[in-house]
Amino acid sequence: MPEKSHKILLSDADSLRRIKFAQFRSQVPALALLAIAIALNALVPSHNLYSVALVLALVAVVWYLIVGFSFRFHQKIAAPPANALLSPIQGRIAFSRGNEDVTLLNIRKVLLDRVEIRCPHDSSRLEDGILHLDSVAGKISFRFDFRRLQWFPDVEFKAGNIIGIAVGKGGCTVTFPGQPKLTCQTGDQVDAGDVLMEDLVTGQTTLQDEKSRILEVIPDLPEGKDEL
Repeated sequence: MPEKSHKILLSDADSLRRIKFAQFRSQVPALALLAIAIALNALVPSHNLYSVALVLALVAVVWYLIVGFSFRFHQKIAAPPANALLSPIQGRIAFSRGNEDVTLLNIRKVLLDRVEIRCPHDSSRLEDGILHLDSVAGKISFRFDFRRLQWFPDVEFKAGNIIGIAVGKGGCTVTFPGQPKLTCQTGDQVDAGDVLMEDLVTGQTTLQDEKSRILEVIPDLPEGKDEL
């Protein structure tokens, strides 16, 4: 992984408020269960019901804490380098495989990984829940597989900005044309906003590029020769 910049990118305050509001809504059922447990113990004083109320209260507290931890986020990140391609989510690289025409990179997120989705590049655009951007080698796509996925309205699609949240476990599969020069490999842990490719122009390699490079290093054939 490349070294992170010492410059800081602060997250948008509106996006952080949206995350906290989504967290509160998700914690309401746990708070309701805790209220039921307290009311049950207060209104129906009984040894047997006390044990039930205690169990319900413990479940509610654990539930509340787990939901809270699953909505963690970074308030600031290292400022991304110019023209770099960033990871949209936190997670572990599950695989990176492909052929001469296409490469797939999968990032797996677990329950307690941070919740924010960050814009991978300034030229990113959202179409039917899929992030796309155009590069010199072709289109790069980010497909998300989450039960709870929320895109924020009226946000600026600028590299590193928070553009949504992915709650719970799931994954993001990035489709690259050709064979890109990535800064990560299978098993690496990445944060949302970490660099996946240092330069979107020089980091893209297509089959045509490889053929051209091979032709450049082949010496001219002597006269009368028509094959190597």
